[in-house]
Amino acid sequence: MRKKPHTDIPDFEDLEDRPSRTEQKKAMARLQLLGEKLAALPPERIKALPVNEVLIDNLLEMARIPSFEARRRQSQLIGKLLKREDEGAVLATFNAKQPAKKQAQITRWVDRLIAQGDGSLNDFVRQFPAAERHTLRQHVMRVQKAKVEQASEEEQADVLRALENYVHQVALLSD
Repeated sequence: MRKKPHTDIPDFEDLEDRPSRTEQKKAMARLQLLGEKLAALPPERIKALPVNEVLIDNLLEMARIPSFEARRRQSQLIGKLLKREDEGAVLATFNAKQPAKKQAQITRWVDRLIAQGDGSLNDFVRQFPAAERHTLRQHVMRVQKAKVEQASEEEQADVLRALENYVHQVALLSD
């Protein structure tokens, strides 16, 4: 009896939109770095974050941990907790403190990435070392695909927001 090739699986096309395990691991590493930047904020700014109380408590606890290994584990926990939070709201706390010039630059990068596609990816990755070319390309392709297929406005806004969040995150982590 011959086995059917994987293309006969009806939901195989849906797998293309899911991030690979490598992308998931890199996303967790970015969240951990973002968590470390959040933990470095003054306690009054941490308490004002629009996030869950458990996350706030863990961010405040991070400052009191002296051991490298314990800080690493705490960072992993914070990354896991950040995964459940609204990235846009968390990044907005950093974006509010950024100069308008920097925010405008990031907005121009998003527009340029969408308009030029692969042509601008290398320039972006060179300027922001925390960026991963493959992940960035996937975000850009999703935005372009949503426009070409004339997806609903809500779907287009979601994929655009994901790209903007990624670009903001990378810009923040590259500083």
